[in-house]
Amino acid sequence: MLGSEIRKMVLRRLDAELKPLGWKAYKSGHNPAYVLDTRYYKVFFEMGFKEGWIGFFYLEMAIKDVETYITECLGPERIPGFSLTIDNKSIFRKTIKDRNFSNYNGGVVETVDDVNVVVEHFFDYFFGSTKKFVETNLYLPNIVRKMDEFTSLEIIWGDFEKGFLCGIYDSYLRALTISKLCNDPLYNEKLDYVELRCKIYEEKNYPHYKDFRRDFERMKEILPTIEPKYSMDSPNEEAEMEKIRAMVAKNFTPVSAPTDKPKKKKTAKKFVPTPSEQVNKELLILLGSAQGEKESLLSRIKSIFGNKAKEEESSPQKQTLENVGCYLDASLRSHGFCNVHRDKSVFYYTRPTDVGNLIFSFTVGDNGRLCINPPSIRLDKVEEWMQKLFYPFKPGNFGCFGTFTLQLPKPLDELNDVVKASATDENIKQLCLATWQFIEDKFDDFAENYSSPQYLWERLCAYSKKSISWERLLFGVTPPERVLRGIVFIKLCNDNDFEDKFDYVETIFKKKANDFLPALEEIKSLLPEMKKEYEVCC
Repeated sequence: MLGSEIRKMVLRRLDAELKPLGWKAYKSGHNPAYVLDTRYYKVFFEMGFKEGWIGFFYLEMAIKDVETYITECLGPERIPGFSLTIDNKSIFRKTIKDRNFSNYNGGVVETVDDVNVVVEHFFDYFFGSTKKFVETNLYLPNIVRKMDEFTSLEIIWGDFEKGFLCGIYDSYLRALTISKLCNDPLYNEKLDYVELRCKIYEEKNYPHYKDFRRDFERMKEILPTIEPKYSMDSPNEEAEMEKIRAMVAKNFTPVSAPTDKPKKKKTAKKFVPTPSEQVNKELLILLGSAQGEKESLLSRIKSIFGNKAKEEESSPQKQTLENVGCYLDASLRSHGFCNVHRDKSVFYYTRPTDVGNLIFSFTVGDNGRLCINPPSIRLDKVEEWMQKLFYPFKPGNFGCFGTFTLQLPKPLDELNDVVKASATDENIKQLCLATWQFIEDKFDDFAENYSSPQYLWERLCAYSKKSISWERLLFGVTPPERVLRGIVFIKLCNDNDFEDKFDYVETIFKKKANDFLPALEEIKSLLPEMKKEYEVCC
């Protein structure tokens, strides 16, 4: 399964289970994340997806009693060692991390059942071990005991591979804060230990050693002002833990989301053609002529083919356009394709996305022959670079052409052939009806998937792994042109294996497409100028 397909399923399940419990989802950027923000603590985890794999990363918790003092020391925006600005939403300082959580990766997933099994195991862990982790560590004396255990094992509290406190050198500042809040009898020993670690940083010229010294000196001024809230030998520990368990249960008790939401059966729509006069009225708003006037699709055809004397000659084309309008216009617009354009004999509807335009087009010949073209997406940044290249049979910068195309189902291709051989009114209506059904069944998924650079990148990678040519995914007058588009796209994705893919294409072009080698050399010369445009998780 593609990573984008897995992602969609997993996030749907997590949303159903966690959002009712107060968790918020942050799905933009590299990895989707979930955050729980309560009065006393915040919990954060993120995950990654790629073809055939799910990975859950560290779960981290910010304890607000602790982080209040860390903010007083470091300021409100800085996270030592990271070029991140705190937004207190998905980016904030954390106190402690659950390393076992990151060991919970789903492994290989190939089917919908595999995904659901992984998610169920994750929920078992999350509502069991993760809940226990949060309960235990909200009682700060438990963290002090763990610090003492690590000290006896000579493991650094914030060690990158084995530690449990968050941060780089700031993990030491958290340790001292927690120790002071717990009235720890070994507080002075811990203070001396941090002083020793700070000197080691300085002697070995570790990264951030100057920041460590500066912030440590500031923390030594703050520590005497911290009033203890806990005792390491409190007789009421169990009662305090019980209060914490009750508080945590509100956000960690499953709401029993269904294990697998059955796909809703789409109610079979009974097709009723839109009356011609309604189609014209609706298109009047959407269509603009070259002079900027808005007119109906049929009026535009009249202006293209001349006056009434020539109208008889254009009647087959006019009749076909009437059929297309009556059968497809309302359906396309209901799926967001609300902008209508014409380029010679190609008519096309577009739907804007963050990266370009989704396109549905059809061609109407002078004889009224209709051809339904594969839906596609035009990636603006890719096409801007393609316009800088010179290669044989370059089609020009036409808006009706996409970058990636969706293959038409075989029945539609066959009906296209039928109309090509005999453009009767009955055959054209049959093709329109089949296209209407295709739009109703497939266009929601098409719009969601093809608007995602991550999905497109994964499709290319999947084709590469299976030695399937990119030509089947990309637009181009010739197969080499399609491959050039693929190369530009993966460069704009900052693909980790770009060099290998480029070398492979270059080898193939030398064997089979010499005429396109100059264009490939142009791409090579433009590589330093091509910046990352599409956010994908490689």
